[in-house]
Amino acid sequence: MIGSFMLGLVMGGAAVWFYGREIRGYVDDKTRMARGKAADTLQAAAEGLQSAKETIQGGLAGEERRAG
Repeated sequence: MIGSFMLGLVMGGAAVWFYGREIRGYVDDKTRMARGKAADTLQAAAEGLQSAKETIQGGLAGEERRAG
């Protein structure tokens, strides 16, 4: 059982060593669109949070003026 594990470990390491660039290129190509969508989603969320922050700060400033 340990021998099979060690053999798989060595073979997997050899495969990554020989084909690492090709594997990396394949994964990059297949995930490029998903990474772009994730970046767009994060940008939209950041813009929404910035807008909410400005709204809250504007509301608080208005409360201070009324109280003062």
